[in-house]
Amino acid sequence: MTGTRILWGLLVLLLGACAGKPDGYDTRLSGVVGFAEDVRFLADPGTGYVETYVRFGADLPADVIVFVDQELLEGVTNYRWTKGGDWMAFVGFQRDGTVWVGGGSDAALAGTPSRERNWKLFELGQALLPDTWYRVRVTADFANRRFLGFEIEGGGLARRLDLSGIPLDYPNYLPFDRGSMIYLVGAVRARKWATQSGRPLVFFDDVVGAVRDGDRYRTVFANDFEKQTTVGPQPVTLPVVKLDNYAMGWWYQENEASLFRIERRPFARSGAAVGVADATLAE
Repeated sequence: MTGTRILWGLLVLLLGACAGKPDGYDTRLSGVVGFAEDVRFLADPGTGYVETYVRFGADLPADVIVFVDQELLEGVTNYRWTKGGDWMAFVGFQRDGTVWVGGGSDAALAGTPSRERNWKLFELGQALLPDTWYRVRVTADFANRRFLGFEIEGGGLARRLDLSGIPLDYPNYLPFDRGSMIYLVGAVRARKWATQSGRPLVFFDDVVGAVRDGDRYRTVFANDFEKQTTVGPQPVTLPVVKLDNYAMGWWYQENEASLFRIERRPFARSGAAVGVADATLAE
């Protein structure tokens, strides 16, 4: 990690390398992160999901990976498994129908941050259509630190992938002063894999994070990109990150190089604004 970059970087997540230009390529991760503090769920974790709507234009390069992620941060006090633990349920997908699930390992579950993901690859069996809203949901069991499922629906496609048994990963020690849930959406592109021209823009709307409460799900995070016009940096403090400095339900840039913005677009699913993940590579 460099500077105040606290949350994981997807360059490490995908390529197992450091930020910058290792081996002659670089990567752009553009994403946002929002926080939710639900005391009941954090004290007794269970099942939760993150859901969003995603679309892209006809000129999106096929190598761009769209991602949806939810994570349980344990904090450095009153933690359940690991001090500073970060239990990540990350799923990425490409327009050709390839799905990437960022699985963990026994070592990660035992408290050793992983250096690489234990990737599980799936195929949807068909390509995704441009200019079409897709509902995407990732569900995980945080009590047992396991994935449960991935759902995608839209454009005549309705698929659910059974991910049960795949362990969540622990990618980073994150020294927040207390626990929270975080929800992330965005897109990533690596120069090494960028074989097509085009506009690497991915659009998001109506992001929801929910946790199971008895026989129903209860929403703990909801952001439709209508309440803020810009996305700023995270208010990081070191050596311990103060959760009180974060506005719950608000979007922050996932990392210092993120090119995520909020725009008014005529195709917004609700309201007038959408989130835009711009995975344009640096010149």
